[in-house]
Amino acid sequence: MLKISAVIGIIFVCFLYLQEHGNVQKYALQSKINDLKQENAELEHNIAFLEQKISKLRSDPKTLEKVAKRKLGMVRTDETIYIFETDDKKK
Repeated sequence: MLKISAVIGIIFVCFLYLQEHGNVQKYALQSKINDLKQENAELEHNIAFLEQKISKLRSDPKTLEKVAKRKLGMVRTDETIYIFETDDKKK
């Protein structure tokens, strides 16, 4: 009878340990899920922003012209570019 009680006690202690360890893992996984959901929401927001930007570049000539001028340094044939030297370049 004493052996059975000892075995049951050991099984019970193991069960409690595994249950607590499982709860810790569950909390860690839930935290990871929440972090991934947050990251997913941010990525969805970025995707929507980029899709809107692409749509404007495809359909709005003014937006395309702004980007061409700013990023590529392009100008229209009837435009003149003036480059002014700043104090940083003089030194």
